[in-house]
Amino acid sequence: MKFTKIREVFAGDPINENLSKSLGIHKNKALVHGSLCRVSNHLFILSKTKRYFPFIDDLVIGKVIYVNQDYYKVDLNSCIGLLPSLSFTNASKRNKPEIKRDDFVFCKIIKTGIEPLLSCVGEGFGKIEGGVFPLEPWKCQLLYVKGINLKMKFKMIVGLNGFVMIEGDSPMVVREVIGSM
Repeated sequence: MKFTKIREVFAGDPINENLSKSLGIHKNKALVHGSLCRVSNHLFILSKTKRYFPFIDDLVIGKVIYVNQDYYKVDLNSCIGLLPSLSFTNASKRNKPEIKRDDFVFCKIIKTGIEPLLSCVGEGFGKIEGGVFPLEPWKCQLLYVKGINLKMKFKMIVGLNGFVMIEGDSPMVVREVIGSM
């Protein structure tokens, strides 16, 4: 996927282009300083900040730091999110996922605030297995847009909050994927 940089924007600058918007844009205004970029009919702001700011519909990887009967507290690398135990696909009071402390989950932000509200409803969301490692959030955003062109078999999940999960057939494959980033 190829993206083009349009211009530099500052927080509060109006963004009047008539395209779909995400990642740093809310109500036609820039929320962060960075480069306004375009991928096909979609606009986003690529900001080289080292701190992650949660936005609605962001896909994130978090580490479970607290387990309760009704909810989990998840470290999102800059804040703590709240994940209700019934916010999983096919979850009920009797059928809850087995998530323990220090497990990693792939989820979506559905509400922002002091403690963002998370959800794992949907295909591919939930507890993840594989090597999870931190990366600067702006590099994750760039990786999310550009992707990696390798002719190997591997699975990669990129969280916009600065965590990346890579799972491969062998440790050499994982090492080569990390080296290509």
